[in-house]
Amino acid sequence: MTQKITDINICDCENSLLHISEHIIQNPADDNAYYLRGNIYRKMELFGDALNDYYKALELNPQSEAAVAIEILNEILAFRNTDLLNP
Repeated sequence: MTQKITDINICDCENSLLHISEHIIQNPADDNAYYLRGNIYRKMELFGDALNDYYKALELNPQSEAAVAIEILNEILAFRNTDLLNP
């Protein structure tokens, strides 16, 4: 891998997703990689994939930052304002 996973550019989601996924294949126990890929999925609004990666990161490392990301993403998904959806 020519790019460090800490150098992932979340603005270039598709390219970053490719690099981080390759890294995960080679390093399946890297909880930080799952956390970072979850962030990319969240940015792409692929919330189910993001949650899956956050939970995998948390499974590998119970102290992972993914715990906070899961809470935040669940709050985003739980937010509903029916007045905005049905004027």
